[in-house]
Amino acid sequence: MKYVLFGPPGGGKGTFAGQIKRFLPKIPHISTGDIFRENLRNKTELGLKAKKYMDDGALVPDDVVTDMIKDRLSQNDVKENGFLLDGFPRTIEQAEALDEITDIDAFLLLEVSRDIIMKRLTGRVSCPKCNEIYNIYTLPPKKEGICDKCGAELKHR
Repeated sequence: MKYVLFGPPGGGKGTFAGQIKRFLPKIPHISTGDIFRENLRNKTELGLKAKKYMDDGALVPDDVVTDMIKDRLSQNDVKENGFLLDGFPRTIEQAEALDEITDIDAFLLLEVSRDIIMKRLTGRVSCPKCNEIYNIYTLPPKKEGICDKCGAELKHR
């Protein structure tokens, strides 16, 4: 199964992917944000390319983002189990590239009210060490400001 999740930032794509994974635990959830962070952390060639644009406050070009996605979609867990893709494609060029890379079984659009999105976005915090994500309103850590998983101080996203 190859699914693409669409929706606005704070629209619940990651949460929805988590719910799907409860029933299909082997299917990888592929988030462009996670891929960026992983490539930056590992100082890959693509990560270093992306960092140059990000440091300048510019959007990372489609070809760099597409290459990161293409690399991730070529890995064995994806080949064996399919994927839940979140945050890609965002442009026509990316959509055309995805169409060349693989077939998609379904596109899922999540629609959420503006008020809910604003509350979700303003409440987001994450762990800079292990990338665990929380929301101070809907999914708070057990101890305020501290990651349940590794004990690091949480940062607003």
